[in-house]
Amino acid sequence: MAMRNTLSSYKLKIRLAIMPLLLVLLLSCWDTALGGTVEGVIFSDHGPVAESQVFAYPDYQSLVSKEAYVKSSPGEKDGQYKLELPPGNYYLTATGELSGQRLFSYHGINPITVADDYRWLPFFLSEEQEPVCINGEGQGLSGLVSYQGAALDHGVISVYKSQDGKFRGMGLFTNTIGADGRFRFNLEPGSYVVVARQKKAEAGIGPVLQGDLFCYPATNPVIIADEQLCELAIECYPRDNLEAYLTEDAVNPQGRRHESRRQASLWNIQPEAAQTAIVGKPTTITGRVTNLNGQPVADLVVTAYPAMGIDIFQMHILRLITENRARTDQQGQYRIQLPGGGLYYLQARQKIGEAPDRLEYYGLYEGNQNHAIRINPGENRSNINIPVSRIMPFSDLKERLTN
Repeated sequence: MAMRNTLSSYKLKIRLAIMPLLLVLLLSCWDTALGGTVEGVIFSDHGPVAESQVFAYPDYQSLVSKEAYVKSSPGEKDGQYKLELPPGNYYLTATGELSGQRLFSYHGINPITVADDYRWLPFFLSEEQEPVCINGEGQGLSGLVSYQGAALDHGVISVYKSQDGKFRGMGLFTNTIGADGRFRFNLEPGSYVVVARQKKAEAGIGPVLQGDLFCYPATNPVIIADEQLCELAIECYPRDNLEAYLTEDAVNPQGRRHESRRQASLWNIQPEAAQTAIVGKPTTITGRVTNLNGQPVADLVVTAYPAMGIDIFQMHILRLITENRARTDQQGQYRIQLPGGGLYYLQARQKIGEAPDRLEYYGLYEGNQNHAIRINPGENRSNINIPVSRIMPFSDLKERLTN
């Protein structure tokens, strides 16, 4: 009996000794199973950039303060990197240096969700250029948007409050970029993030797709002081169009594994897909936009905003993010395909995302007092016409001349 008790005591001691080791192994396996790997290449238009790095931040404020980040380890070749990250959302940036010039990149689909899988994610670097701020010349932001050294001749540029964190959609203000690549915003003092985009199919907002340009300056966020105008130089890069980006003598870093990497790439993830995915049967509305004299108005943007539980029209609805829009043709006709049935608020105007501007063509659907149309899944509605007029006209000739 004494020997049996001794053996039992000995076995218990062994179990107690082994349990911590098993616990450590279990936690190690747990961490590995729940971790994600992000790899890729960092390059400028001349090819991969040696000794460049990627930083992963848990939130945008950490990115601004350059704290609480995970730094990448180098890959096998110049410009390659590797990140091992716990599951979560991250803001990824890349930095490098070429010929003494600091380079920077902010990925266009930030924040990026990392799970227990593998991703291959490339970064396009551009030169860091500090803003030039002048007192007494106005208050806000102005600047030049360019791609490969040439001014962008169309596109949109949006301003966001830096505390917003997710810089998508129309933001605080959205303007079109001039033919000379120039822009300007009159802003109250504060901290702002500026993002420009050029859509391959059309000049507008929405997810950055293959062939589109994304433009985020390293100077974000920009602090605007009282009576201060800051001038920015913003360089763009193309999404999923490496061949167009590289110079003729550049080294292509994709290699033979490009297609397999592409399957694991974040290139095919759309940041606003959850809000624009097609659900149910395709549904369309068509109609015509005319002025108050019944004449067609071409090249206006007609937008159908999903009510999203808002049963009474409110002006802030016009700042919702939606891809349900179309431009009118020379006859004022438009056609919008909707993701499904529901209640939609309709408007037509010249600009996108900003507050109504003086003398802009602007109008709401007047078929009812709520400026809305309710449509069933799979239904096609026609003759949904919208009248527009010039808003906030000048009151007299003297005011017209002074403005």
